[in-house]
Amino acid sequence: MKKFYSLIALLGLAAALSACDKPGPAERAGEKIDNTVEQARDKVEDLVEPSEGPAEKAGENIDEAVEATRNQLEETKKDITEQTQ
Repeated sequence: MKKFYSLIALLGLAAALSACDKPGPAERAGEKIDNTVEQARDKVEDLVEPSEGPAEKAGENIDEAVEATRNQLEETKKDITEQTQ
């Protein structure tokens, strides 16, 4: 799911950076279609994969914190190893 949101953000950024001064009628129609499709996709995802509950969110936050700590410890270990050689 995070990859999906990252992709949406990246596409939005690319669209914003490449936008011309005034969009034409085809571009406006395309944006409306894109928005409609995105809204439909969100509704289908909610039906298929309901929103996360607070316990699941807390578990994900814990997993992320553990992973960040593990990465920091590995970097510290490498730094110490390099300094002692």
